[in-house]
Amino acid sequence: MQKRLRELTSQSPGAALKEGPTVYPLKPIGILESCFRQRNGTPRQPLLVPAAKARLKLRPGIPHACLEGLQGYSHCWIIYIFHRNTDLQDLWRGDDRGLKAKVQVPKLNGQRVGVFATRTPHRPNPVGLSVAAIDSVDIDTVVFRGADVVDGTPVLDIKPYIPYVDGGVRATAPEWVKDDNESSVLHIADVRLADGVSATLQQRWQESLTDKATRPLCDNAAEFTELLVQVLSRDIRSLHQRLQHVNAVPRHVNHRGGNDPHVSQYRVMLDGMDVLYNFDESGSIEVVDVDIDRLYGETNS
Repeated sequence: MQKRLRELTSQSPGAALKEGPTVYPLKPIGILESCFRQRNGTPRQPLLVPAAKARLKLRPGIPHACLEGLQGYSHCWIIYIFHRNTDLQDLWRGDDRGLKAKVQVPKLNGQRVGVFATRTPHRPNPVGLSVAAIDSVDIDTVVFRGADVVDGTPVLDIKPYIPYVDGGVRATAPEWVKDDNESSVLHIADVRLADGVSATLQQRWQESLTDKATRPLCDNAAEFTELLVQVLSRDIRSLHQRLQHVNAVPRHVNHRGGNDPHVSQYRVMLDGMDVLYNFDESGSIEVVDVDIDRLYGETNS
């Protein structure tokens, strides 16, 4: 196998491709533990949610000394596998006929753009690249902030972010990927907690600390609240949900048992918490209930 691999990698690129699928010796260095338990709610780009925490523990066999010196950097790149992609089975079959050339872009309200002009997870090779702030480095574990990576993600490598190389380029981009500011279609200016929700959140947070299955990464309820507001301020709804809300606002029974035709209700799972929130026709979000994510505890115990 090693001999065949050396033969293929020593050939010209064209010759190697003609041989068919080429396998390289890649093995995750660890599995990332993230406050984002599901794809829904995970930021679309890195560093948009600075309060988001993630933890990477090196797998057995990776020397702890590999992390020595990393604490001298403020940020690093995380290279990983999009393991929750719905089209992974197609990729395993090695059939290129199912590859999507274009994807719908949330910022463009569904307009299609070529895969390689976006950061969509659905790619010919399901490999992700994100930059994250380094919160701490301890023996065999790194804690990150601002990573846009879902819980359970296999990490292939981490590399230090070098400012004069990685950030010193005079780069340009299309208008639709400029800064995610207040003019963005995904920006939510008003995110608030309904009366009594702060007290409920504090109570549920204390309960979660005794539940080993939830494993919260936030240090306290106040930090979780900051995470929650940052996540919801980027409009995490799918394109279908957003267009449905604009074209025909559905009726939803609210948490108090009422029925409001001007409010759509959604939920998101964050850091072991099940959050219920209302989205009204003015574009404001109100968090109406918080509970422990029981389903997550059952499926991960």
